[in-house]
Amino acid sequence: MHAERRANFLKKRPSVISKFEDPELFEVVSEKLALNWSPEQISGYLWKQAGKHQISHQTIYKYLWSLDRNHPIRKAMRRSGRRNRKQKPGFIRKQAADRVSIHDRPKVASNRKRVGDWEFDLVVCKKSTGYLVTAVDRKTGYTLVGRCKKKASRLVMDTIRSMFKKVPKKYIKTMTFDNGTEFFYHRLLSTWFKVKVFFADPYCSGQRGTNENTNGLLRQYFPKVVDYGSISWQQVRKAAILLNLRPRKRHGYQTPASLFQ
Repeated sequence: MHAERRANFLKKRPSVISKFEDPELFEVVSEKLALNWSPEQISGYLWKQAGKHQISHQTIYKYLWSLDRNHPIRKAMRRSGRRNRKQKPGFIRKQAADRVSIHDRPKVASNRKRVGDWEFDLVVCKKSTGYLVTAVDRKTGYTLVGRCKKKASRLVMDTIRSMFKKVPKKYIKTMTFDNGTEFFYHRLLSTWFKVKVFFADPYCSGQRGTNENTNGLLRQYFPKVVDYGSISWQQVRKAAILLNLRPRKRHGYQTPASLFQ
C-alpha cells in the first residue's frame, strides 16, 4: 500500500522526487503523519536525529496537498482557525468562592521557569454524555487526561485527584482554572495537594494558552462529534501517551515526556 501511494505521489510531484526516492524516509514521514504530527514536528524530529533522513516541512506540505482532500491524513491536518465564544449581553458568570486571580500567580509560574505549574480545562462533546478533564504542565507541555461522566464539581475534583496519583508532589506547585462551575470545589485540591489554586479572568482563554492548544491536539483523537461517554480509559491513556511523545518546536523538538522525567 505504501509503495503504491509513494509511486502515485512521485508522478504528481516530480519536484520533490529526490527527497521521496528513499522508501525509508517516505515510511517515516507517512508513519508520523498518521500519528497526527505536524510537518514542522516531523522535520524537527528528523533533524534532531542527525541521521541521513532530512526533509523540510515545506516538502512535507507539498506531499499533503498532493493528496485528495478527503484522504484520512489530509483531513486530520491541524487547523489553526478557532471560534471565539461570544458573551451574551447582560450575562454575569457566577464565580467560585475564595477565588484567587491569575494576576496573583507567582511570576515563576507565569514565565514557565519550572515544572509543576498546571493549567486545566473540561473538554466537552456535542452530546454532553461524558467529559474529558485535561491538565497541562506549562513548562514542558506534559499532559494528563481523565474521564468524567458528569460536570458536577465534586466528580471533576475526584477525577483530577486520580489523574495526579502518580505525579510526584514536587511537580505539583500551582493549578490554574477557568471560571466554569465544574471547578468550584477547588478548595479540595488545595487540601489534598497543598497547592495554590488560581483562576483566569472570565472569557480570557488566552491566559491558559498552553491548555487551549493542547485541547485542540486532543480533539484530533476525540472530535467533538464523538460520544465521550463511550470512550474507554485505555483510549484516553493512549491519546495522552501519543500527545506526550510528540516533539514540540518550542522545546527544540524534544518531547514533553522526555522533559517531564
